[in-house]
Amino acid sequence: MLKWWEHCYIGEGVKGSASLIGKINRGKAAPGIYLVTLSHNPHNIMEIIPAVVLVQRAAYDFCPMIIAMAKGKDEAIDLAGKIAEVCYRETGSFQIKEYIKNR
Repeated sequence: MLKWWEHCYIGEGVKGSASLIGKINRGKAAPGIYLVTLSHNPHNIMEIIPAVVLVQRAAYDFCPMIIAMAKGKDEAIDLAGKIAEVCYRETGSFQIKEYIKNR
């Protein structure tokens, strides 16, 4: 099962987020939906991936925690920026993994 942040940001363009989360958790395609995840790469903070890649079992199994869901890549970029902005405003740093873990 995928790991979803309990305070997951949902973009305004996303309709029926609960059913979409269920669909994505079952490994079904969700065209046009993008996910913002924490990054496994220590040189990155977050990653933006199309939800449809999670149909591939390997991608599904290794997907990091999902912290936002958006309709389209532009909205995903906006949400990633919003998360970084909120983290910086509340903590004075961009340590988003720590911020999410402690929130």
